[in-house]
Amino acid sequence: MNPLAIANQIDGLIVTLSRIGTPLQVALLVAALGLLVLTAIPAARDWRGLGLLAMTVLLVVGELVLAWFHWSLYRAMPVVNPTTSGVTGHVAAPLWIESEKLYVWALVVAIMGLLMRRDRRELLGGVNVIVGLFTIGAVVFGKPFTQPLPGLLAQYGGYLQAMMSGVLASAQPAFEGMEGSRQFFYNSWYMWIHPPLLFFSYGAFTISFVATIRMIRERRSRFETTAYHWARLGYLALTTGMLLGFPWAIIAWQGESWWWSGKVNMSLMMWLLYTAYLHARLYLRRRGMWRWVAAIAVLSFAVLVLTYITTYVVPGAHSYAAEGLKALPFALLPGGGRG
Repeated sequence: MNPLAIANQIDGLIVTLSRIGTPLQVALLVAALGLLVLTAIPAARDWRGLGLLAMTVLLVVGELVLAWFHWSLYRAMPVVNPTTSGVTGHVAAPLWIESEKLYVWALVVAIMGLLMRRDRRELLGGVNVIVGLFTIGAVVFGKPFTQPLPGLLAQYGGYLQAMMSGVLASAQPAFEGMEGSRQFFYNSWYMWIHPPLLFFSYGAFTISFVATIRMIRERRSRFETTAYHWARLGYLALTTGMLLGFPWAIIAWQGESWWWSGKVNMSLMMWLLYTAYLHARLYLRRRGMWRWVAAIAVLSFAVLVLTYITTYVVPGAHSYAAEGLKALPFALLPGGGRG
């Protein structure tokens, strides 16, 4: 294992991603702003579907670029045991972690917006607004192309520094931490099933929220029915994802009080609220009940958004808040600067 060569290789990948991604980020921002303007013009209503299609294509192109970056990182990031010098595996970073979360959410909503058929014409405006705002947020705050995967790269950079030192007392703990992350987080089956199910549910709940707002504005029952169909779909994915995540949490966070994590508690609250929403619909025909159903639906989506934000602002086992993931350490390695 040559830590310096690996650091230079990864640094080169980051530079290449930035060169490709910088103009792509500009295109995404321009397209998102254009989509918002297009949606705000009543006369352009017939062009909303085409605008969403163009936005989705750009998001897919960006996702393909990120997929290339992740695959290249996988090939470039071996984990070597300093005691045996044996390679235990390579780090397989999923496409929906860290700075890429909001980008994936925007992509899922965009695809669902293209696929939706019921009340499509009436809901496209709201879907476009959310896709546009999510894309802007993903590019401005997430920066997946110019500041990719800060947590993973910081940890792996620290591991390379420890390996480069040649001191077993430093290298072994760094290896154990990196190998633990590789086995129980990045390469875990859980990370390749649980988050996609959750992002699918987030997308479905977003469409449901748009339909609910339309129902509140126009007081038409057909929008409430549409909102229910999407919420039911999202609820099934959310429940399945949470059930699959539970056994993983017991293994991966053994010894930690992970059940007190803000993200875990907010997720449970969100699930309970959507459960209440679906059960409240059983009494929808009662006088004035639709107001309560609508209120619970809006509250549920608000808690969903707060659940997402909690990942970044509330410390805990299921959070990025306390990790201090800012700078990439490869420039700190001898010869590892971006010359």
